[in-house]
Amino acid sequence: MAIRSLFVLLWLCAAVCAQDPETNCPRYPQAQRTELLQALDLERQFAEYQARARKDRAIGGAAFRNAIARANFIDNHVLDKMDADKVAAAPLTNDAEFIRRASIDITGRIPQPERVKAFLADFSPTKRAKLIDDLLASPAYTDQWTLFFANKFQVTSGYYIYVGLEGRNAFHRFLRDFVARDRSYSDVVTEMITASGDPDENGPANFLVRGWQDGDPIQDTWDTITDRITTRLLGLKTECISCHDGRGHLEQINLHLSRRRRIEFWGMSAFFSRMSVQRLNNDAFGQRARFFITDRKTGAYSTSVDINNPGPRPPRYGGPYTPAWAWGGQKPESAAWREELARILTEDRQFAKATVNYIWAQLFNYGIVDPPDGWDLARVDPSSPPPGSWPMQVSHPELLEALADYFIQNGYRIKPLVRLILNSNTYQLSSRYDGEWKAAYTRYFARHTPRRLAAEELWDSLATATQTETPMFVYGFDQPLQYANQLPDPTEPRSDFQVTNFLSLFGRGDWWNIGRDPRPSLLQLLYTMNDSQVVLRTFASRGDAPVNRVARIASSTLSDADAVRELYLATLSRPATQEEVDTVLRMKKGTRADWLADLQWVLVNKLDFIFSY
Repeated sequence: MAIRSLFVLLWLCAAVCAQDPETNCPRYPQAQRTELLQALDLERQFAEYQARARKDRAIGGAAFRNAIARANFIDNHVLDKMDADKVAAAPLTNDAEFIRRASIDITGRIPQPERVKAFLADFSPTKRAKLIDDLLASPAYTDQWTLFFANKFQVTSGYYIYVGLEGRNAFHRFLRDFVARDRSYSDVVTEMITASGDPDENGPANFLVRGWQDGDPIQDTWDTITDRITTRLLGLKTECISCHDGRGHLEQINLHLSRRRRIEFWGMSAFFSRMSVQRLNNDAFGQRARFFITDRKTGAYSTSVDINNPGPRPPRYGGPYTPAWAWGGQKPESAAWREELARILTEDRQFAKATVNYIWAQLFNYGIVDPPDGWDLARVDPSSPPPGSWPMQVSHPELLEALADYFIQNGYRIKPLVRLILNSNTYQLSSRYDGEWKAAYTRYFARHTPRRLAAEELWDSLATATQTETPMFVYGFDQPLQYANQLPDPTEPRSDFQVTNFLSLFGRGDWWNIGRDPRPSLLQLLYTMNDSQVVLRTFASRGDAPVNRVARIASSTLSDADAVRELYLATLSRPATQEEVDTVLRMKKGTRADWLADLQWVLVNKLDFIFSY
């Protein structure tokens, strides 16, 4: 019976691949394929534009130079490429847009109106650099970038019963300490890969527990962890070749992975084959699993599994396999295979390049390689261009190498890299573009790409604009949290459905089955216009409304015109124009509290508030 089951499984696998191997690969669903194909189309447009520019240069003609000053080597690479190809850059963004953009990107929330006023009144040529330094030194920077790395590693207590609240909190503290102290990212990654002991006590061990595949052969846990590592640390989604060779499946979307074999993936997974994960039940009813992680001195990646429990992947063959790095063939120099993996991985230049590209994509909303977890290593080296019609994937190869060098020279620390990028005039370009915009200009970074605020950013900016920060209580935290970007995972705050509903509606996802979704929707529009979570924050005259900014301004001695200006500064982080002030005063109805409430309701529903420009 077991043998017959195996033959049925093999037949089904072969039948699926025979139908259409390109669209039936279970590890590359259609949405991801669509994203990669769209990226390829833009890369081809960029390559064609560059080719035409080279022809124009060969013919000759007037030199072209953008008037944007070069603030650091980022600008040298980006603006020089635009100059060479005669692509006009957007102007520098104005001060009001800059302080809002930088505040959201660094701290996850809009700036306080007092800070906006002071910044706009400062005429020092170094005020933007000083603002960046002040924001990077703030606790809110730690909040926002802890969330960035928590999103990346996705350790959530909502993952079956395997990550407990204690373990989740320990991992969150580990990440927060890393960001707050600006520790070496290389060291942090090493600690996650080599972690041992009780995950409830040793935070980084929860990264490994997050890959546990209960009820399946242990090889599936090793394979899952391997894919999580290559995707999040190298930008290479290798899960597809954990099931089959790339050939016949990936030719349309990833030239490099289409040439990789399944046995190479097993050589990577073999680094974990001496890791022992002992599962313990934390209670008599099995409602909470606990683990204890150690390492054995012997073992290898065996392909033998229980024939009655083969797991979700097709049958494995050959072996046993010993560790071998898939991008160079390096093998362990000691019996501590996980330590060897961490050493080889962090010494590989792809680790540095993928990291700086992830950070770049976070700040520009578009990567030098994009999507940042979709690298095709066959299309990244200008000295070895891809064959046929395949375009280069990296838009600025020399810049990427320079950023990787800078990251390594600064001890793999994140904060110097963020500071460098924000101080570049490339980052400080406006999102508004004069003249005809062409899709290929996106890959030149000719303007700043606007984006809808992330769920947590929108909640926290709404609270900041209306002065309605509400305490959120989370198990294991000594003090209530005031901002959504301080929450340790998407299951929180469990005691406040209104907050979790808001964050879910705006695409927070759950770090497991539902991915983050930055797209705006009609439902979100209706929500911000009508839901009490938004509307009551703007009221001043209702008993069920919280004490808020409108109430404070309405009862202040400010003139009506100055009250309007104050709400604009607090909500949109910019001064109101005289025309806007005159329009509001001309149309005001009811009491001062009533029309000010109407004004703030309008402002929080404007695209200027919901998007970062």
